[in-house]
Amino acid sequence: MRRAIARGAWASLLVIVTLGGVALAAAGFIQSPPGLGAGELRTKWDVGACHRLDQPVETSWAFLTDTKPVVPCDSEHTTETYQVVELPAGLAAEPERPSPVLLQKEGPPLCGGDVLHAYVGADERDAVRDLTTVAFFPTEEEWRGGERRMRCDVMNVPRGQLTPVTVSFPIKDSLKTPDGSRFRTCRLDGSEVTCDQPHNRELVNPWLLFGPDQVEKGRDFMVGVAHQLCGPEAEAYLGAPPASRPDLTVVVEVPGDPSIRQDSRVGRCWLAPSDPAVTLDRSVRAYAEGASA
Repeated sequence: MRRAIARGAWASLLVIVTLGGVALAAAGFIQSPPGLGAGELRTKWDVGACHRLDQPVETSWAFLTDTKPVVPCDSEHTTETYQVVELPAGLAAEPERPSPVLLQKEGPPLCGGDVLHAYVGADERDAVRDLTTVAFFPTEEEWRGGERRMRCDVMNVPRGQLTPVTVSFPIKDSLKTPDGSRFRTCRLDGSEVTCDQPHNRELVNPWLLFGPDQVEKGRDFMVGVAHQLCGPEAEAYLGAPPASRPDLTVVVEVPGDPSIRQDSRVGRCWLAPSDPAVTLDRSVRAYAEGASA
């Protein structure tokens, strides 16, 4: 089971069933059946460990375990372990490992959104996208030996795709570094992109919620309110007053704008190049001290 990370909050569970698991193993379409990897058949339980999963089915809900050796986090890898949790008492009491359906129903909700938020180095102003979680469980042998933990991993799944892509840098604390541009929400004209792609807007959270009485006062009123609210958020995002960045300007969206769903009362804050002809290819977020922008 996967859980996608959404703007402003870590999203509710999203089940993605891929063609994989036992059926494909039996048909000979994958190199090894679920749960079997190179080396010792022992799951790695270290938070911060990175893992290279070579076949798309290895992140399917039916692929319960990952026993491959860990790889360096500055080399190509598919997932990173951000949390290890104990399984619920009722599930843990089973002498034999429960079915994949039961494990995936009871286990992944325990993977904490706040823990993941802290692991990737995001805060409430970060509009994070394209990060998704996957859970791994003990092997049958480990289960019989008393292992009852679950591994919560994070991976990069670009929007519109079902399978993860590899990264060559640690996802841990990446939102505090230029590498995090890959996981931020930007826009090129009307198309949403990640901030490592050419763009001319960068989204700053949180979203703004207008009351019905404010909407009734019209767009000019809402734009004025939005600029008052977006200014401090942009300053915190940039690590400097917007006035000190003449190359950038704060752009706001309010209910009724074409880019906002017509039944929505939400507004948004964006940072954009002051020159309409300029595009950027990395985030303007203030990075941690010592990180190169």
